[in-house]
Amino acid sequence: MLREGRKQPRTPERFLVQISAARNPRVALASAENLSPRGARVTTERFFEPGSHVDVRLRVRGVTMRARVVYCKPVSANLFVVGLNFLSQTIGPNPRSEPDTSKEQR
Repeated sequence: MLREGRKQPRTPERFLVQISAARNPRVALASAENLSPRGARVTTERFFEPGSHVDVRLRVRGVTMRARVVYCKPVSANLFVVGLNFLSQTIGPNPRSEPDTSKEQR
């Protein structure tokens, strides 16, 4: 786990996630990194408008999270790094929306 002066620990591993804008359900693959209970940094070929809401699906865990795009910066002509702030999550095959309570679970 990485802290680097942050309140929440970060997971240093990279893994694939699916990300889609709440208003445009076209799914894009993204490489997630710097994951914490409150957010993540992802790299994707798609631009996402800062301030917009997106759905992020962790394919391995069967978890879908609603997040707010904090920033979206180009790193090359067709690659963007996107900062996400998680707002809620849906777990399992019968989704139910839950607020992010990871702070309370510690």
